[in-house]
Parts: sequence; C-alpha cells; structure tokens
Amino acid sequence: MKILMIDKYYFVKGGAERYLFELTEVLQTNGHTVVPFGMKHPDNFATEFESHFVDNIDYELDSTLQKAAHFFKIAGRMIYSLDARRRLEALVAEEQPDIAHLHMIDHQLSPSILHALKKYKIPVIQTVHQYKLVCPNYRLYNPRTAQICEKCLRGNFYHPIFERCHKDSAAAGLLLAIESYLHRWMKIYERNIDIFHVPSRFMGEKMRQAGVGRGKIRHCPYTIKMDKFTPNYKSGGYALYFGRLSDEKGLLTLLRAMRNLPEVPLRVVGNGPQEHELKNFVQRYEMDNISFFGKKSGAELARLVQEANFVVVPSEWYDNSPLVIYESMAYGKPVIAARLGGMPELIRESETGLLFDAGNAEQLTEKIRFLWDRPELLEQFGRAARAKAEQEFDPAAHYEIIYDWYRELLAAHTGARAKALVSS
Repeated sequence: MKILMIDKYYFVKGGAERYLFELTEVLQTNGHTVVPFGMKHPDNFATEFESHFVDNIDYELDSTLQKAAHFFKIAGRMIYSLDARRRLEALVAEEQPDIAHLHMIDHQLSPSILHALKKYKIPVIQTVHQYKLVCPNYRLYNPRTAQICEKCLRGNFYHPIFERCHKDSAAAGLLLAIESYLHRWMKIYERNIDIFHVPSRFMGEKMRQAGVGRGKIRHCPYTIKMDKFTPNYKSGGYALYFGRLSDEKGLLTLLRAMRNLPEVPLRVVGNGPQEHELKNFVQRYEMDNISFFGKKSGAELARLVQEANFVVVPSEWYDNSPLVIYESMAYGKPVIAARLGGMPELIRESETGLLFDAGNAEQLTEKIRFLWDRPELLEQFGRAARAKAEQEFDPAAHYEIIYDWYRELLAAHTGARAKALVSS
C-alpha cells in the first residue's frame, strides 16, 4: 500500500511530528511505501519529494509593520491555499497513493489540500493532535489569562478577538475567527475526512460536544519504539519534570508543592518562555532542592529519566495524550500527573502512578510525599508502567489497528468507485 503522509513540518517540531515519523517507520517496516508532503524548511529531513512541498512561510514576524505588510499573504495561506492544493494535486497525480494520512495541516498548508484528495478520490484519515477543529487557537486554553477556555466549543469563534488568546492580539484573533467560521461553514473537514483518529478519548469527547466528526471518530493511543527505551527500576534520588517550560504546563504549581518538600530534589529539564519566571521563583524562596538542566535530548535525557524516582506531569491545560508520559512509562518510571485532559487515560491510579487535581499544589505535595516516602512502591509501579506501555503503545499492536482502518477505508472507497462506474 502507498500512504501519503501529510504534515506542515517534515522535522520533529513537536509531538505530532514525533508520531508521524514513528508511524512512517512502522509502515515502512511492514512493507508499505510512504510519500511525505509538507512545507519547505531548513530543518526538514532529506526527501526526494521536497520539490512538491509548499514554500516556507514565517508567522513569527518581528514588527506590527511587517505583520500588516504580510497580512494578505498570511490570510491566504491560512484560509485556503491554492498553491498547496495545486502542489498536492501534482504529487497525487504522479505517485497515485492509496490512502492519505493527515496530521497538522492548518495555517502552513490549509485544508485546501482536502479538495485535492477529494478530486482524486483518495480516502483520508486525520490524526487529531490538537483542538484546532473546535478551538481557533488550538488549545482550549487562554495563555493571557492562564485558564482553560471553552467559549468557542459550540462554534462561537468570535471570542479570540476579545479574549486575545492568540499572541495577545485582537488582530490575530480576528484572523483566527474568520478562518474558523469559513472552514465550519464550508464543512471542509467534515465532508472530506473519513476517519478522525484521536489519541485520547477526551479529545474525541470534546469533538462530539462541538458537533465535529460524529460517527467518524476512532480512538487509538500513540505508539513509540519500545525497544529504544531501556527500563530502569532503580532510583537515583530525585523527582523529574521534562518538557516545555510554559505557563500551561503547571510548573508554578509544581514549584509551590516543592516548597513544602525541601527534602525532595527536583530536576527540571527543558526550556521555554517561562524559564526566567521559574528561576526567579526558586531564587526568591531559596529552594535549594530545585535544579534546572536546560534542554536535553538523546542519551543525556534518557539517563535523566532512567535514574529518576518518578516523573511529574502537572499540566493545567487539556493535554491530549502527552508523549512524556509514554516515554516515562517505557523507561519503567511511575508518573504523577494532573487529572485533566487525556492524561488520566494513560495512568492507572495507585498502580502505574498517581493523579492529582490540576492546579492544586497541596494535593500535589501529598502525592509526591506519598511516593517519595515509599521507595518499595517505585519498582512495583515502574514495572507495571512498563508492562502497560508494552501492551498499549507497542508498534506492532498500533500497526494492526491503523492498518485495519486503512483497509476499511480503501474497501469502502473501492466499492463507491465501482458503484459509480456501474451507474454511469
């Protein structure tokens, strides 16, 4: 089978791309051909198909004048990109794929590409990594107020203008509102996507609440290469956070909890816009038990996770299905996570980890203290976490589910084409 794999980035920018490349390798290992489509970018992995990719566009412009000068170019790319549609049509005509699997396509590619796939009667599945289909700013969270926000869930997409929930800008909010209203009016996703793959049931429920994808939503967790994660059930004497340092990740709540636990060392691994604020908090309260390690990857990151007692994931937004939990469990580490979004689906309470109410520093303190004071549970929880990861995240099991969906779609589309030929 030949699968067209589509994402705006062809490098690992985030969890969506991590999954894209994991899935690509799984499919290729099982004898399938994968053809990528995305945006040209200096960080892209090498591919013979990049000549078909759309040109790079930078939304992170420095000044208001620059943003105004590029407004129509930006709006055109976001709302309906004729160039992306033409380029994809040329690739489809040349490669004749059997299935298209979409990931993140908004803004840099736009859903215009769905019409290219419809033209050639290509079955389409989309993995829904973020809340873009129900929330113009992707997150059901307003970074300006640091609060979860569901005001647009029922289709009232004007809220970003007044809430300034994207780049703290009413103008940016206006553009998002126009984009969302137009795409909803066109029903461009609903009419052209056959299966919406959600990695968490929570994501599927939010889509149903918004009236999106009814009857087309299928659940399956992400997959990770389990053989690349060597578990370690011993403990190095510290708790660990690793990931982006930003307000929605709940790190201030974690630091407030750690103020009550001076005997527990916490290592914070990662970088992001909140880094300076977090370091100031630690300095202000003279928290000698907190160490910042900056961004780490590869063997360095693996060692930090493997030697931790447990990992804390204190997110205060609707985290869909965070890969940090997958990886921690694959390394045989218990996870203490917020009871929010898709996170509780990944953790068996008091078996592979612990849950606490998001934003509740006192409760988080209790959970950390409970696990820290019971070293005999660390290996027990860790082994259970690894076993769950092997059962639910293994590539072989994931492939069977995804491939069954592919075959189902292909059979349905083949039948529809045959009926059309008979009737004509």
